[in-house]
Amino acid sequence: MYWGCFRIKKLSFHAFVALAVLVVIVLQLIGDISHSKIAPQVQYGVLNLKAWNFERDGSVTLNGKWEFNWNELRTPEMFAAGSDQHYVSVPKLWNQVELNGVPLSGAGYASYRIQIFKNPSEVLLGLWMPGTFSSYNIWINGKLYIKEGVVANNAEEAVPSFRNRLIMIPAPKEKLDIVIQVANFAHHKGGISVAPEIGTVNQMTRKSKLETAKDSLIFGCLLIIGLYQFGMFMGRRREKFTFFFGLLCIAIAVRMLTLGDVMLMYWTSWYRWTGVIRLDYCLMTIAVMAGVSFVHYLFKEETLQKYYYTLIGFGFVFLLITLTLSPLFFTSILIMYQIYIVFAVVFSIIVTVRAIQSQRTGATITLLGFIIFAVLIFNDILYYQGIAPIRDLAPFGLVVCVFMQSIMLSRRISKAMGDVESLYYELRELNAGLETRIEHRTSELVRMNESLESKNEELERMERSRRHLLSNISHDLRTPMTLIRGYLEALYDDVIVEPDEQKKYMKLMLNKVNSLNHLIEDLFELSKLEARQVNVEMVDVRLERFISHIEEQYELELRARGLLFACYNLTYRDAPPVSLNLRMDLDRMTQVFDNIIYNAVKFTPTGGKISIRFQYVVSKSCIHISINDTGVGIDAEDLPYIFDRFYKRDKSRNSAVGGSGLGLSIAKEIVELHHGRIWAQSAYGQGSTFHIELPVYDL
Repeated sequence: MYWGCFRIKKLSFHAFVALAVLVVIVLQLIGDISHSKIAPQVQYGVLNLKAWNFERDGSVTLNGKWEFNWNELRTPEMFAAGSDQHYVSVPKLWNQVELNGVPLSGAGYASYRIQIFKNPSEVLLGLWMPGTFSSYNIWINGKLYIKEGVVANNAEEAVPSFRNRLIMIPAPKEKLDIVIQVANFAHHKGGISVAPEIGTVNQMTRKSKLETAKDSLIFGCLLIIGLYQFGMFMGRRREKFTFFFGLLCIAIAVRMLTLGDVMLMYWTSWYRWTGVIRLDYCLMTIAVMAGVSFVHYLFKEETLQKYYYTLIGFGFVFLLITLTLSPLFFTSILIMYQIYIVFAVVFSIIVTVRAIQSQRTGATITLLGFIIFAVLIFNDILYYQGIAPIRDLAPFGLVVCVFMQSIMLSRRISKAMGDVESLYYELRELNAGLETRIEHRTSELVRMNESLESKNEELERMERSRRHLLSNISHDLRTPMTLIRGYLEALYDDVIVEPDEQKKYMKLMLNKVNSLNHLIEDLFELSKLEARQVNVEMVDVRLERFISHIEEQYELELRARGLLFACYNLTYRDAPPVSLNLRMDLDRMTQVFDNIIYNAVKFTPTGGKISIRFQYVVSKSCIHISINDTGVGIDAEDLPYIFDRFYKRDKSRNSAVGGSGLGLSIAKEIVELHHGRIWAQSAYGQGSTFHIELPVYDL
């Protein structure tokens, strides 16, 4: 669908919407001004409302000239006593007032008075008092009704506050005498910036509720939009502009809590005026930074990088000023904040215009939203300079801007969906048989990948085995070869001439050669096991048969050596009532037991005991074999390394009891080849226990 069908002459639909919003705002301004002209004005501290009917004619804003006493905190009694009278226009800040030709300062204190003559039939009225810089007391007919903050004649005792208040006034008489004391030592601007308003209780209650409802509505709308934008950012983090647009909405939303009724101080009673004013200025700065960042990331190719980073830098400077310096200082440079906002708006409009020139989707709508937002921001700036009559229209402008951005996003999404739909119909025909071909090709690739992985693992094992073999051969052959060479040189040089001595040395060399042969055989055996190149004949062996085999293999020999030997089958405790089956190469597994048991024989003294226990582990469905001896045990420092190649308790290569240091390494490889695991427990002087776990299979 194209928006062009909604064009009205040369104005697009969006331009028409923007124009309508501007017309509404202008009408509101005109209505407010005309209303203030129709209502009676305060003349030299007196307002005559005897002919005014609140029910028929509406409420009255107390604009005009009030009695005024500068640097005096006068009570109703002091006004009644009479004194020199001065008059000042309300609403008007002290910074804009000259008294006897001398301009006043924003810091100080003063008293205001107004006398209202009304129809005696109006017996109950309401007075709506907007926030005043920066604390005030209100007396009506000599009675103190409101104390907002603490009014004092010095900065040490004065406590600032700034909230709208509603007063119910019993008014049976025809005259209301209203006295307002105002003190300000915390804000750059002091005085009554918005005139109070009087009317019936229903009118003033309605006005107060409308103010609160307006702020709450804007707060809720912007908060929801901001959270929605954050959700979009979490789903698609590439589009950073959604994050900054959400931050902009939430900053303005929370700022609404610091304006008007200052709902933040109602929600959090511990929050004081100084914190509120700091938060207000911080949020204003954050909103500007988020706004320019939104434009920067929305139209990144058209953005002005140098000016963008300059604006962000100034934003951090303003934040630092707001957080570290006193409110009296940073409120005095409000014009600098406002100039910063103007530059940010100009930057956003320029970037958006460039995006329109580049024909970026939604750039025109975005520009219209920014223009409306900019107009209302300028209104707020003029209001705080005492020129415009209506305050805080920027949030409404932001709502309109958000609406425009929503249209822009919907157009983007519609365009994207249209492109996707057309591509869908084009690709559907091309992809008709593609899924089958892809599945077939994928299955082939998976098989090829599995085959390559298997080959790669096999090559890695072979390479590892080759490196280990060369390293270990060079490591363990050097010492015996050196000895043999020494013996041969001694014989060759006739150092040894006695026949008996010659035979003795020849026998030593023969023993060394035999040891080298055994070592080489073990090395090749271990290398083949690691590379998984050994021939393993796996057969099913009943557990009972395996236990009998172990008993027959070692019982007689160990008893002949003066050692006690026993096998215990404890599987009846946990095993199911069926025969347990082990899948193994019986010769290889016997080799494992040879290495462990004959090692135990070496280190177990005569009269000692070697026992083997077989238990069934239900949770792992495996047989746990523990081989225990009562020998000298293994040091704690040696225990972690006993399955490493060439590791021996006695570090000397000429140990009388030391072998090649490969037996336990070979045992470990064989057990792992059977999908089991092996480990040891020991303490020096307390014997050793080797544990083996092997999987079992039901027959």
